[in-house]
Amino acid sequence: MDEMNVTEALLKAILELIEKCDTLEELRESVKRIMNE
Repeated sequence: MDEMNVTEALLKAILELIEKCDTLEELRESVKRIMNE
């Protein structure tokens, strides 16, 4: 997987996260959970 694909995949994942979370707090918790895995 080249850098362009990685960047695109990350952006898509971020957009999905933002859509699922109603508040910044929820978004923050989701990001923390992902980083701890």
